[in-house]
Amino acid sequence: MEKRLQELQKMVKTFVEERDWRKFQTAKELAVNASVEANELLELFLWHDGSEIDNKLMAGADPRLLKKIKDETSDVFFSCLAIADQLGFDMEEAFLSKFAEINERYDKDIVKGDPSKKPAKD
Repeated sequence: MEKRLQELQKMVKTFVEERDWRKFQTAKELAVNASVEANELLELFLWHDGSEIDNKLMAGADPRLLKKIKDETSDVFFSCLAIADQLGFDMEEAFLSKFAEINERYDKDIVKGDPSKKPAKD
């Protein structure tokens, strides 16, 4: 399996190290940053109907807004990769492990079409 996510995590590590920012970063500070960036992403959707904005963006009707969404999503992702680097874990491995867990917990044959996300198995 190609390890592209690990390459991205290394890019973040190098970026931080080249700027000598490690001394300012803790997992807590990076988590706060991820939250701030996530809220900046959320703000782009404020006061818009979810289905309408999805359709508009997927149709290419607002490329400026889509660019802002891509940028904020990337900021959140950068923060998550930085947390993984700070704490020394492999983000790809963590994601795949968590994905396997939720895939089992929310069995598609039991929760299909139910947005409540009640676990199929406890």
